[in-house]
Amino acid sequence: MSNACTLVLDRGRAREADRLGAGLNALVDVDLLLMRILTDARALTKCEAGSIYLTRGDKLILASSQNDYLERIVGGSSLLPFLNFQMPLDRSSIAGYVAVEQKPLVINNTLAIDPDAPFEHCTVIDNKNDYLCQAMMTVPIRCRDGHKFGVIQVINPLGERGQVTPFDDDDESVLCYYIEWAAMALERAMELRSMTLRSAEVVSVHDPRETPAHVQRVACLSLELYEYWAEKRRIPYMERLRVTNILPLAAMLHDIGKMSVPEYILTKPGRLDLKERLVMEEHVLIGARLFRKHRTDLDLLTYQVILDHHERWDGQGYPGWVDLDTREPIEGHTDANGKALGKRAEEISIYGRILAVADVYDALVSRKSYKDPFDESLSLQIMEQESGHHFDPDVVEALIARRPILKKILERFPDTPAAYDLATDLPLAKAPVAYPVHF
Repeated sequence: MSNACTLVLDRGRAREADRLGAGLNALVDVDLLLMRILTDARALTKCEAGSIYLTRGDKLILASSQNDYLERIVGGSSLLPFLNFQMPLDRSSIAGYVAVEQKPLVINNTLAIDPDAPFEHCTVIDNKNDYLCQAMMTVPIRCRDGHKFGVIQVINPLGERGQVTPFDDDDESVLCYYIEWAAMALERAMELRSMTLRSAEVVSVHDPRETPAHVQRVACLSLELYEYWAEKRRIPYMERLRVTNILPLAAMLHDIGKMSVPEYILTKPGRLDLKERLVMEEHVLIGARLFRKHRTDLDLLTYQVILDHHERWDGQGYPGWVDLDTREPIEGHTDANGKALGKRAEEISIYGRILAVADVYDALVSRKSYKDPFDESLSLQIMEQESGHHFDPDVVEALIARRPILKKILERFPDTPAAYDLATDLPLAKAPVAYPVHF
């Protein structure tokens, strides 16, 4: 760590920054990590609101945003139009200025910014929600090799009576110190995401339909569906946190087994014959074998996602109750003719049921070699028709309930090379939510 800690006057706050920073090591999902970082930063500085912007090419992308005032007064949906909000990576805005100059900036009165300053206070989101950002601290986020991740902004520190106060002498030092912890955790999480995306890109070499953009949309959709399902089922908080931390990475690998399917089958324009279909179905077993010796929670969840995402609620999916190596039916799970039964209903893991909905919905709304994209209404109508047949009705209900965010996910990850050039970019796997769970 740097000398920033030595500048913190209140040693108790420095110890709290250490405690919060060390806690980041348990998180591997970039988006959950960003939400945790922002929550911690606001707690350390007693701020009402905050945002994190990540650099992406010549843009700053809003990656996470929290605002206790708007959550109480307006409601979480107020920031939905800004889920894909971005601004130029230059000195014209406060966030851009800090990202370029790589120096913290504290402004205790945004209404009194010097007219000759190179930057202006961007008020687009504030004006839309009738919110006044009075005081703002902006700190750069960069990794050890100097790579610029982006910036964090904490807004409106509150006094004991809930009034907005100026930042104190310790706020800048303690936040800069904590952000050093945060940058190291982000670097680890982004490396894991990058490796996962590269695995997905290998699949796309064989199957052009399995693009990195597709797997990120599926990951994003899956997380939205799980969050709704888990809240409705009142899943305990720590279990929800465990799953949301690893589900996006597991979802990206749902078709990893396609690497072993011949290219002529994957790219065949017409219907597959029986022999070809059996070869195609092998990709589920091949992928599951890679993760059956699960050593971690991520391994186990990935195994369940891969093995179950082509099962159907009505039991007519595949591979069903078969041995992973021999494809022979498992004893006790056969029909009158000795054929393996398909898994049905809640015999299918919830993660497989969620991936089935996310994968098919994305296929419907996306352009494929054999079809133009269906519009959102028709796609949702098809999904509702298959509720109780192909899909778990509760998961389809979650899809309908999350309808406002579906379009934002599609916009964030279009099927264009620029959207998933892994050599220069690392898009988020999930559209940033307006008000994440507070830890």
